[in-house]
Amino acid sequence: MYALATIIDMALVLYMICLLAVVIISWIAPRSRHPMVRFLRAIVEPVLSRVRRALPILVTYGFDLTPIVVFFAIHFLRRFLVPTLYEAAARLQ
Repeated sequence: MYALATIIDMALVLYMICLLAVVIISWIAPRSRHPMVRFLRAIVEPVLSRVRRALPILVTYGFDLTPIVVFFAIHFLRRFLVPTLYEAAARLQ
């Protein structure tokens, strides 16, 4: 259980880094066709598109605020879910 909490925490951090990279790339080179950029977008876009469908108000006047909501969701998961898993693992020992 402890290993699961650690893996989830690392996966969330990696996803946050990928999301940040996509946001920065969208400012610098929005039409980039580089394979790494396509890979990062393929990882991030499924979550962003679901949030856009659930909260269409986040995309207004040309601004897409969806990444901010996803950042908050990841932060919430890292702040509350992961410590809960660590505590559950400690109780199991």
